[in-house]
Amino acid sequence: MIRFGDVFGIKRRNPAINEKHLALYMGYAFSHGINVQHLLAANELTVPYVVYWDNETPTPVPYPATTQQEAVANARSAREQAAGGSGWSSGREGTITQNDGTKLDILLIEGWVPGLDVPLEMFVYYRTQPFRLIHGFMWKEHAQARKEGHSFMTDFKRGILMQPFGQRCMEDIENAERVQFVR
Repeated sequence: MIRFGDVFGIKRRNPAINEKHLALYMGYAFSHGINVQHLLAANELTVPYVVYWDNETPTPVPYPATTQQEAVANARSAREQAAGGSGWSSGREGTITQNDGTKLDILLIEGWVPGLDVPLEMFVYYRTQPFRLIHGFMWKEHAQARKEGHSFMTDFKRGILMQPFGQRCMEDIENAERVQFVR
């Protein structure tokens, strides 16, 4: 059997991934999520949101619904249909069940730019009443993103500071509980 492969040198290639934008977009969405946590009353949940981007111009859109599950589904559906612009970032609350069965609150942030096969995901644990971050950022492994960790985090911080409340977000990061094992 003869295999032709890419005889004309026109393999489908993903466009270059703009990691600077990806990091900026995710930092902006993270800062937004932190600010919302400071504004929520006891027992309120964050409305899932998507920030649509045109280069460095954000357009945040909340996706309220009757239930949190429905709101998350609406936001996911809207993201999947986003074709224009230079990418999107999103945020929502969630929980992760620990080995001992206890649940910990997380803030989940996702980001996508053209060229990524799947969004980049990160989360951070937090406590409510009073709000406080726990530990640090947890990044899901991604074959295409975060190649230059230091410069990625520099642009992530720049995204945080784009928000008018970005400095308070940076203080929340600095004051995060430094624990070795989250309980």
